[in-house]
Amino acid sequence: PAKERRIQMTARQYAYDPPVLRVNVGDTVRLRIRSLDVTHGFYLEAYDISASIIPDSPYLEISHPSRRGERAEKAEELVFVANKTGKFRFRCSRVCGNMHPFMQGELIVAPNRLAGAGIGACVGLLAAAAFVALRRDPLLP
Repeated sequence: PAKERRIQMTARQYAYDPPVLRVNVGDTVRLRIRSLDVTHGFYLEAYDISASIIPDSPYLEISHPSRRGERAEKAEELVFVANKTGKFRFRCSRVCGNMHPFMQGELIVAPNRLAGAGIGACVGLLAAAAFVALRRDPLLP
């Protein structure tokens, strides 16, 4: 089942911490981002979400770039549903210094296959144990 994921992120020149976010498809992601130094941006390409991160402010200014004419809203966290599987890049959308183009990270949205993977691993282990047991030479101790 889908879960609610609360993630705390820090933006600083020239990195996000954590740089990789892992969630499952269907999860509601609640992302709080704080800046430690200068104003940064956050743009998640696949979901068309953009935010300005102002230092010493508890609020993000959130917008959707494809919706022209719509005003940015202030919120303490960026909230979206991870409804697409895959690996998606996020990047700083505000010039924050010389190394700005390298300030990026990844959102990995995995299919929720934990139960199937567990069953497959158990079957594989049982098959390997049976194979090893059958290959033993009965004359050896």
